[in-house]
Amino acid sequence: MLRILYVIPIGGGLPIFGYGLFLMLGFVAGLLLACRRGKAAGFSTDAVLDVGIISTVSGIIGARAAYLALDYQPVAGGFLEWLAVWQGGLTFQGGLLLSCIAVYAYLKGKNLPIAKMMDVFAPSLALGVGLGRLGCLMNGCCWGKIAPNGSWFSMYFPEEIEPMASQYWFFEENPAGWAGLMRSLGFPADYVPTLPIYATQLISAVGLFLIAAGLLWAERRWRNRRDGAVMIWFLFAYGFGRFLIEFWRDDTPLRYGFGVFPGFRLGQWLALAMLLIGLIWRLRLARGDG
Repeated sequence: MLRILYVIPIGGGLPIFGYGLFLMLGFVAGLLLACRRGKAAGFSTDAVLDVGIISTVSGIIGARAAYLALDYQPVAGGFLEWLAVWQGGLTFQGGLLLSCIAVYAYLKGKNLPIAKMMDVFAPSLALGVGLGRLGCLMNGCCWGKIAPNGSWFSMYFPEEIEPMASQYWFFEENPAGWAGLMRSLGFPADYVPTLPIYATQLISAVGLFLIAAGLLWAERRWRNRRDGAVMIWFLFAYGFGRFLIEFWRDDTPLRYGFGVFPGFRLGQWLALAMLLIGLIWRLRLARGDG
């Protein structure tokens, strides 16, 4: 984890945030890939660039709005804090929803094939979001639960970030509960913070890179397919992976439980919505509706 990579000696110092850098890398890499694929699909470079810029700007607005509406906890307060996307606080599914609406409106207005353009951008989405997850790792957000003793996919994080602070709070406020948790994870009952947590950011990034590679491979293997199929594959792969990884994340609360069912995390509910959209779209393609 390294929130600030470098401070440019301008004025009082201009910090380069790791999160923001990887978001930019995700945008550039995804757009370059889409431009190359768009040309092969018969789209002009200008049309692909327009879609890339529209989807990115609207995606950031939607992702930030979803975060502010559902998970935002004020720190210092004020309007500038609402805009501080370089410090984290983006909900991907919220960004995907708004970007789809904006791109749909643009493509409809330009009379361009919508499903075909979505296929062009599907691998770029996976690649760009994967790089964004590396930004989450640098920032320390989207963290995982405390990992069992000896787990090979866990990491230690600095004590000052929120997941470590929550460990200290649990340790001090609920000693009996902490001791029980330690025993269940294979640690001594009197073990004190800080403990390694699941590297959910890194696991998510690797999974997304595999999705991007898988989409490119599947697209070449199944050339005789309907427009929209590649984006449907993305919805299925991402939705399924996101639903699973949320069981190991610990940055958002469970929601909408009832009875003995404690609920799911927001990311899981939205992942289920993505899977449902993908299923409906797939059935429409099977019926020939497009």
